Amino acid sequence: MSISPGVARGKIGAESLNQAFDDAVRASSFAVAGLPAAAKHAGKIVYVSNGASGAACLAYSNGTAWLRILIGAAVSAT
Repeated sequence: MSISPGVARGKIGAESLNQAFDDAVRASSFAVAGLPAAAKHAGKIVYVSNGASGAACLAYSNGTAWLRILIGAAVSAT
């Protein structure tokens, strides 16, 4: 992730703020065959264009494997 120099220096205008937010939340995109080693990316979230039986999904690394994130399920503490 790279943040523009203006944001890094604290010069936050509406355009810079929008760019910083976009840089912070945009997940890197991969196909399954191109996923980097999970061990080197523990805790990272990526967009996988074909990771759910050919459909797009989000995935995260637990340090051992890339795991799909179930989208559409309610958040629950239990």
